[in-house]
Amino acid sequence: MKRISAGLLMAVLLCGCAGPAVYDHAAPVVEAEAARPGVVLDAEAERKAIGRFDAFFADVSVESIRSQIDGFYAPDVYFNDTLKTLRGRQAVEAYFLRMPEHTDFVRGKTLDHSRSGANYYVRWILDVRYKGAKETVRTMGVTLLRFDKEGRVVLHQDFWDSSAGFYEHLPVLGGVMRWIKSKI
Repeated sequence: MKRISAGLLMAVLLCGCAGPAVYDHAAPVVEAEAARPGVVLDAEAERKAIGRFDAFFADVSVESIRSQIDGFYAPDVYFNDTLKTLRGRQAVEAYFLRMPEHTDFVRGKTLDHSRSGANYYVRWILDVRYKGAKETVRTMGVTLLRFDKEGRVVLHQDFWDSSAGFYEHLPVLGGVMRWIKSKI
């Protein structure tokens, strides 16, 4: 009993001495934004660039990814969808090509978009059916995009509830996530 008490006391003391740990989740995005300022597109180029976003996410499949990725993402793109942070078009392509292995379908629809300087914001709805699932998961989010002068994406940062759109639908972890959300 003394050993257990001493061990608990030591753990409490060590944790108390450490002070609050801070991890800056925003830092990688801020760095990527600084390195990829993007450009303001003219009206026609903007319409085409947003159209490529619409087309890319309308029905994600191996064929659509392979046929559209080069015209959609710049070679040095920074990509973060809250599940994964990637750098470079090849890494993004590999990520998307794995998606059909785990889903029956992924279909997105753009609701609207706006611009502030070189930042383009796209509000969307995404429907996903995971392999073996009975229901389709619908989630909503916003993507911050920056484009190069050719209208390709150099920065892609998603803002959405990944727990509702993904983690809550995993075996075991889904139940834990729903329980945690119910306690908040």
